[in-house]
Amino acid sequence: MIEFDRVSLSLGSFSLNDVSLSINRGDYYFIVGPSGAGKTVLLEAIAGLHRPERGRILLRGEEITALSPDKRGIGLVYQDYSLFPSMTVAGNVGYGLRVRGVRKAEAQREVAGLLERFGIDHLADRYPGTLSGGEQQRVALARAVAVKPDILLLDEPLSALDPVTQEKFIGDLQRLHREDDLTIVQVSHSRREAHLLATRMAVIIDGALVDEGRADVVLNAPGSRQVASFIGIENILDGTVTANDGGHATVDVGGRTFEALTDAAAGEEVTLCIRADDVVLALGDGRRSSARNTMTGTIVQVVENGPIAEVRVNSGMELTVVLTRRSVRDLSLVPGISVTLSVKATAIHVIRR
Repeated sequence: MIEFDRVSLSLGSFSLNDVSLSINRGDYYFIVGPSGAGKTVLLEAIAGLHRPERGRILLRGEEITALSPDKRGIGLVYQDYSLFPSMTVAGNVGYGLRVRGVRKAEAQREVAGLLERFGIDHLADRYPGTLSGGEQQRVALARAVAVKPDILLLDEPLSALDPVTQEKFIGDLQRLHREDDLTIVQVSHSRREAHLLATRMAVIIDGALVDEGRADVVLNAPGSRQVASFIGIENILDGTVTANDGGHATVDVGGRTFEALTDAAAGEEVTLCIRADDVVLALGDGRRSSARNTMTGTIVQVVENGPIAEVRVNSGMELTVVLTRRSVRDLSLVPGISVTLSVKATAIHVIRR
């Protein structure tokens, strides 16, 4: 559906460097990365707002590098909604239809249907300045899909919304993707949004593509330490393989031994990635575990965040465990008490360096 072929472009001091990626028809494709990485520049290049200095952009199999934005058949929703302040909600939603010369009666029917679909029909005569952020976002989305694009571009659509409104809007996006058979490309810095919505994704850091693929693979088996850190893997440990018996490797991490599954040979430097929810915590010496990696330590910090809590444990190195808040309280977990941690070898993702 969309292909970047070695695309490079510069905007002031920022450069997008030799980016090649493919977005398939029907993908819910996420472009993620830290602030200033170039995510929105990529999105705007798809929309036609920036022309590459080198490389090609293909849309639906045809090169569109020099094609004007209005001829690309793409809907774009910005983070700040970009609604026309002097138009009512109905006027905003119907704007694209009027520009395309749709007859008034037909346009009115289309707008009425969209207002009802997005639950904003009661706001038809209101102006954007009187709406909440969530209401404005729905208006912007309805306006974007009114012209029936087959590609929808979203620039951090959830970042300005409160948590409750975010949950509702995620449901809206899931239904839109499923029911309209849209190819959606969403820029975000939120790992949680990617977990909930993405089918495939790219990670952009400092203008370079550093990882791309199926969302579950990128999020759970990143290709580099840099990506692992960005996507939020809590425990990232550098070590050296000391032995490997048929893919069962022994890895030395600062004098502590871990067992993991990898083809890395003895002597290779590797990075171990362990998600906090894959670490099992038990009080005291704990019970016997089938996990190959078991160690004792002392709790140094407990940080509650809504229904979950992060427990940080010093076991010669600091490791993070995620538990429910109820479990933390039932076990009376506080700094200073001794615990046992265990993690299965199969739960450790190994990056060869």
